[in-house]
Amino acid sequence: MSYVDLHLHASLRKWAPDATGKCELRGGGTVRELLIGFAVPDEEAAIIMVNGKRATQDTVLSDGDTVSVFPLIGGG
Repeated sequence: MSYVDLHLHASLRKWAPDATGKCELRGGGTVRELLIGFAVPDEEAAIIMVNGKRATQDTVLSDGDTVSVFPLIGGG
């Protein structure tokens, strides 16, 4: 089995898997597939980082990857 560390930030935390963030990765999964598994709406995932580098929902994940997802943040 392969695993990734998923970190959902700010308003996305309500969909977080658990305190450890460890998630099973099913062969050749993408960020999109991972987020669908936790019911995170596409439009909520604005900024995606995989291993500290900018990524997209189509990025293919590998065992041991760290995925961080942030919502759009407004301010003024």
